[in-house]
Amino acid sequence: MLIQESHNETKAIKSLILGGGGIRVAYQVGVLKALEEEGLEFNHVDGTSGGIFNAAMLASGQQVDDLRNNWIRLNLAHFVSPVRFWDYLTPWKLKGMGDTDAIRTKVLPHFQIRMDTIREKGLPITFSLCNYSKKVVQAIPTKDLHENHLLAGISLPIVMPALKVSDEWFIDAVWIKDAHLMEAVRRGAEEIWVIWGIGNHSDYLSGALNQYVHSIEMSANGALWEEFEQIKWINKGIQRGESEFGQQRPIEVHLIHPPLPLPLDPDLFFHKITSRDLINMGYQDAKKYLSDIPEAGAQLNEGLTSTPAIGNYLGFRLQFSGELAWKEKVDRVTMYVFLRYADLPENGRMDVFTSLFIAHLDREYSGFETRFRRKTNASGLFIYEIETSMMIENRVCLVVARFRANSPWHWMLGMDFKELELVLYLKGDVDLEIAMEGTLFQSFASRIKGFWRALAKKSDGAGGGIGFKFKMLKKMLYNEV
Repeated sequence: MLIQESHNETKAIKSLILGGGGIRVAYQVGVLKALEEEGLEFNHVDGTSGGIFNAAMLASGQQVDDLRNNWIRLNLAHFVSPVRFWDYLTPWKLKGMGDTDAIRTKVLPHFQIRMDTIREKGLPITFSLCNYSKKVVQAIPTKDLHENHLLAGISLPIVMPALKVSDEWFIDAVWIKDAHLMEAVRRGAEEIWVIWGIGNHSDYLSGALNQYVHSIEMSANGALWEEFEQIKWINKGIQRGESEFGQQRPIEVHLIHPPLPLPLDPDLFFHKITSRDLINMGYQDAKKYLSDIPEAGAQLNEGLTSTPAIGNYLGFRLQFSGELAWKEKVDRVTMYVFLRYADLPENGRMDVFTSLFIAHLDREYSGFETRFRRKTNASGLFIYEIETSMMIENRVCLVVARFRANSPWHWMLGMDFKELELVLYLKGDVDLEIAMEGTLFQSFASRIKGFWRALAKKSDGAGGGIGFKFKMLKKMLYNEV
């Protein structure tokens, strides 16, 4: 149970802040799953910008696993909703480059977001958006929520139009703030958990899209620093015995964010990365944070969300399937792998994000504490090994997966990454017990897509071609891992 409707007086009041990040907020679902497994419960949730989608699904009474399925099965093309062709001939009259029609008629129903259910349940969830008529960020409670509030809350200026509710205009709060911590403070929160997906690295990239994103990053991070300063002043008052909003202890802030910038929305639209990959990233990042939670919360400074510039990088997906036995039940198993190599200034960085779908259990499990190794077999050939932990049926399991890779040419022609040897161990007090083992296979179509849809980016933000992919794969597999 992620949302707690009543409060135990002996426990700190906790708020969960779902910040913005476009459709990359699928990342938040992985974090939510890790928080749920940790047993954290929140007395209040607030969604801003893209985070409104996840807040609305929670407000509809859905569980975290439902959110995962919704994002994975979503057709991202439904976010694209152009206006009439003739309207583009008079751009000076456009209210936005697109409208919200497809999101209203396709995305919200797919996410199973129902306004009557949200108002009926009345969960302690708020939706923060810009009240343009008043030029303020307003947190709308579920009892007052209108469908236009949800759509306006994710309507980026220029991209989509403002929407009207009663006599007031609303739009995405992104230019004022992208996470509303002060709403949690005003509700008496003593612990604030923030899921942050907005970039914050030092490089200024060329191109209209990158600079539009940079503008969002500047406003979002700048507003966050200002809220940090407000919380610091409020904490000083609490320590003096002055508690304006009822806190009995200084406010702690915990912020979970990706260690490297997330890919931008166009990379999702062109299938270079998927919602599943983002969910697996969020889960792994959250599990790492939860393994060593700062005792008094995060240090509230301008470096909290910072990441290094990712440099040249390459990321691509592998998908292996087959029938394996799990507890004497033979059924289909699929392992999803996203490999990412970043050519950072100091040294190369390799990250692996995984999940395992077991049809017999009708569940998909993300990996954490994942490691990637290169080994040599008896014939002198390179074998690549992924080792990851997963929580399966409330028990920690160890998954070891091995595959071969020959060369970038083999990869381009769909001749590499054909099969994967998988062993799943149940962790005991002393020994490891094998629960599942066998060989999974990747289809030819999947192998071809893995190359041509690879996420290849240069340090200046430009896309990388075939030669660049070859160079980066060599670094990933042979030189610097």
